[in-house]
Amino acid sequence: MKQNLRKQWDEIPEKGLFPDEVKFRMWKKIKAATTNKTRHQYKWIAAASIVLILSFTGYLTLLNTNKVADMVITQTYAQDIRLLLLPDGTRVWVNENTKIEYPKAFTGNTRNVTLKGEAFFEVKKDPSKPFIISSGLIQTTVLGTSFNIKAYEGHLPLVKVRTGRVKVENKNNTVLLQRGDAAVYMSTSELLVKQKADDIEPAYVKALIDIDGLSLNEAIKKLQKEYSFNIEYPSDNLKNLKLKGTLDTRQGIKGMLETLAFALNAEIIENTPGNYIISQ
Repeated sequence: MKQNLRKQWDEIPEKGLFPDEVKFRMWKKIKAATTNKTRHQYKWIAAASIVLILSFTGYLTLLNTNKVADMVITQTYAQDIRLLLLPDGTRVWVNENTKIEYPKAFTGNTRNVTLKGEAFFEVKKDPSKPFIISSGLIQTTVLGTSFNIKAYEGHLPLVKVRTGRVKVENKNNTVLLQRGDAAVYMSTSELLVKQKADDIEPAYVKALIDIDGLSLNEAIKKLQKEYSFNIEYPSDNLKNLKLKGTLDTRQGIKGMLETLAFALNAEIIENTPGNYIISQ
């Protein structure tokens, strides 16, 4: 069982989500928890430990990212939202029950991605290489912008633009969109129709907060824009330690602060409601 857990652990994709030292400490805790337990206890602890690991990066189910012939395929499941960094620097928030496929490196004159489900893209600007998403009945082309595509099987495709300009097309027509616009595929006419979007940033995008490359102090300030709390540092050195990965807002503020402390091998204590001390 321990070997199986190790195999599941190793299958978690790198993608810069875990610093090596954090991964090593996580694995040591799991290994210690599974020592001298019965087979039934192994299964229960393994499942609980994996949920803990994945909540650290905002994942609620076991990651399933595979590499086939220089392609990366990511599949999400129920309540599973992920933030991906593509080879060109594009960020993608992948909603639950979604499959996205892209190459390990974008070569040639275009950047091609295949999507089944829903994802929000912040495309790295590159005028020389259009970014093209194929999603069932429609194809979306951009140079550098942010937008949401919803294209689940059995549902009509929908594209909403937050920033920039987007071209959406199918076999019958093409529409050009800008901020606040949406393109809806009409099944009766098999045409894309341009209309105003009811919202330009879906709620699921707010489930994950990107803290990659931020210092602890910068991450705390980012959280304080959305949450009311105070934090004290016995040592100023702790403020400048760098972080990697994402935070899952579904954990709540206390859970996110505990995640930050774990990532830095630190301890956080809630002195009084809403007032925390973090130290190493």
